[in-house]
Amino acid sequence: MPSKNVATSSNTLSSHHLANALLVAGAVGYGLWTLVSRGRVSWPPHDLLANAYTLAGCLALVGPVVVARAEDSGGGLGELLWMTGGLLVWVFDLAAALRGNLHIITWATPLGYQTMGLTMLAVLLAGWRVRDGGGGWSWRNVTGWILGLFWVGMGLLSFLSSRTMGLGSR
Repeated sequence: MPSKNVATSSNTLSSHHLANALLVAGAVGYGLWTLVSRGRVSWPPHDLLANAYTLAGCLALVGPVVVARAEDSGGGLGELLWMTGGLLVWVFDLAAALRGNLHIITWATPLGYQTMGLTMLAVLLAGWRVRDGGGGWSWRNVTGWILGLFWVGMGLLSFLSSRTMGLGSR
């Protein structure tokens, strides 16, 4: 009897991981499709940071789904950053849709560099104080840290001239 429970939980676990992998791959695929369809992918990559910001926004779109599906409840600060970034993107997308701005909205990046970066900096500082930065090194936590630090860096760099950084216009 115990072997059936182990097999069932193993199948559930592998389907859970497969669903997360498909969500993340779909987000990256959507980001690359967006960049290619807009003619933003070129060599040499002149707008590398702007393109990376678009990919980060696509990952943010699936962040709330991936983090909410987590089986362990002890999420770290990285997961908080990913969840918050994703919820910000979703909330601003929904607000634009309710206003009827469907034709001008950039779904993956409704917020500018500075707004997103400084908001994530505030979440990082508050979360660090409350959570002590813990949470282990799960792939969700690490992904959230990478995205969060990228957004904070873009927000802080936005104070410099966009021409010197290669941010380009959104």
